[in-house]
Order: sequence, then C-alpha cells, then structure tokens
Amino acid sequence: MVRSVRYLSTLLKPKNHMRTLLSSLPLAGILLFAACENAEHEHAEHTDPMAAMHAEMMKVDSAAAAQEAMVNAINDRFNSNNMEGIEEMMTANVVDHQMDPSIKTTGIQSIKDLLNMYHTAFPDVKQEILGMATKGDRTYFQIHITGTNTGPWGDMPATGKVMDVMGSDVMRFENGKAAEHWGYMEEAKMMMQLGLMPPPAEAKK
Repeated sequence: MVRSVRYLSTLLKPKNHMRTLLSSLPLAGILLFAACENAEHEHAEHTDPMAAMHAEMMKVDSAAAAQEAMVNAINDRFNSNNMEGIEEMMTANVVDHQMDPSIKTTGIQSIKDLLNMYHTAFPDVKQEILGMATKGDRTYFQIHITGTNTGPWGDMPATGKVMDVMGSDVMRFENGKAAEHWGYMEEAKMMMQLGLMPPPAEAKK
C-alpha cells in the first residue's frame, strides 16, 4: 500500500510541476511584456530627443550641401560661359542685385544677357570661390575674379588691361533654385587697374 502511494505520488509530481509551470506562464508573459514596455519607454525617453536632433541636423546639412553644390554649378557655368540648363538652377523671376541698390536685373534671359556682356569684355574671366557658408536659405561665398579686358564693356572700349579683385556674394534659394543674388566686388580697384580711374594719390593732385 505504501509502495502504491509512493508510486502514485511519483507519477503525480511531474503533473503537478507541469500544472504549476503552465499556470505560471500567463503571469510570466505579463511580466515580460511589462518589462519590455518599460524598457522601450525608457529607451524612447533617453534616445528619441537625440535621434530627433540628429535627424534635424541631417536635414539642415543636406539642404546646405545642396545649396552650396548649386552655387558651385552656377559658378562653373559662369566660368565656361555656358548657360545651358541654367533654367534648372534659377527661378524664372531670379533677381541679380547690382552694387548700386537702384539697379537690378530680373529674369533668366536678363541674367544671360548680363553674363554675355561680361564675357564679351573679359573673355578669359575666371571666378574662383575661396570659401562658402550657408545659413537657412542663403549661401555666402567669397570670390577671386581675374580677367583681361579685351572687349568693350558697355560703352567703354577695351583697355587691354588685367583686373584682379576680390568679391563677396550672397545667393538666396527657393525650392533648391537660386532666387536672388547680391554681388559686391572691389569696383574702385578694378576701375583703377583698367586705367578708368586714377589712383587715390593721383586723384589728389
């Protein structure tokens, strides 16, 4: 009899253990789910702000890189006097502001005519970008311009002399295209180099 009881208890123990294990599974699942939820919440709290900041920085860097690449592309077109595809780089009503605030050139065709006049006066003109920085929709860049005046500049005849001046430019963008341009160069220095303006010492005499 005792042996039978022991035998039965031996048979029942695994079942009891299994029953206990099975009954504990739902509770374990709940605890595991809660732990995962808590871990994900803590992970989100700790990483989401940084991830959002990183994503925003990537957007800004990407936009700035695109604008600066466009400035380089437009500058390449200028140096080669090749206006092909310029419509894809500038808005239809692009504005070029002259050094005199009262004078500005509007529209792609007007920009093309202005650049053509520039290359007529200085066929070998080269504009080198020395540095560039972007903030928001505006890209700022410093340039070094050289060229030989072998053709007429508007009403002024060719001088055969060389200009070598510095300039600072700003380009504003809309939807990835240049919408406005401001250019400032050493105009007085250029005029003196071309013999169209006397140096300051001579002007005082």
